[in-house]
Amino acid sequence: MVSRCTKRVYYPPHSVPARNARRHLLADGTTMKLMLLLALLVCGTARASGLDDLKAALGLMTGHTALRGAYEVQEAKTDLDAKSAKGTETTLASAMLYEDANALEVRWERGLLKRAADESSPARGAKRKEALTTLIGQASATRLALVMNYAPRLLQSLAISQLRSERNDTYQGKPARLIEVVITPQEVPNDNISIKENMIVAQFWLGPDGVPLAASTTHTVKAKFMVFISYEKTTREEFTFAAINSRLVVLKRESQGKEKGPGSDTEFRNVYTFTPKG
Repeated sequence: MVSRCTKRVYYPPHSVPARNARRHLLADGTTMKLMLLLALLVCGTARASGLDDLKAALGLMTGHTALRGAYEVQEAKTDLDAKSAKGTETTLASAMLYEDANALEVRWERGLLKRAADESSPARGAKRKEALTTLIGQASATRLALVMNYAPRLLQSLAISQLRSERNDTYQGKPARLIEVVITPQEVPNDNISIKENMIVAQFWLGPDGVPLAASTTHTVKAKFMVFISYEKTTREEFTFAAINSRLVVLKRESQGKEKGPGSDTEFRNVYTFTPKG
């Protein structure tokens, strides 16, 4: 049986070997600290996605300050039914909007409201038109509030989204981050409706602060009513945003697509604009 012993050598604290050993320990400790700091920075960068930055920026847009402006809408609808001779029907309307922390005020011109009433209840023998009345009726306060600040609604949608991709891009010639997300809207259970597909694919161009500059969405819906009746609708929308007074203002929203279902086969193209006023 062989026993081994290790001989330890001790150096005085101020000797050259002792000083060299301390230098190596200090160098190794500094290197480890730098490596740990770098690892933390890398991990932090990896966790902060463009979607996270977008949500953080939207959370700051409370929209409590006052804003006024001109709202304009143009809706065009084309009946694709071969038996129909309607062609394309275009409807125009405008209103002034004002919102502060307490209320939203919508002002339609009296002349526009009179025309809508006259067209929906024409004199005997005249053709009845309801497009303008329908347009004004659909422009509810809830919808118009989204024009003044789209951030709350967008945050709700992003809460059920998944990040698909992210890359560097440009918007109007300036650097931007482009992210693509998939949103699956929540469905209300209905025994008479079978949803085959309901998905939104959205792209957002973000500025350096995470605020969206523009967006593009494609919403596809396919369903069946009462088992044998089919319904399909595809909508593509383009948004132009601006950050004004702690709001995400929708300066322009262009919507176009097709809808096919029981009693309808149409194409549509709608343009909504908002021009802020001082």
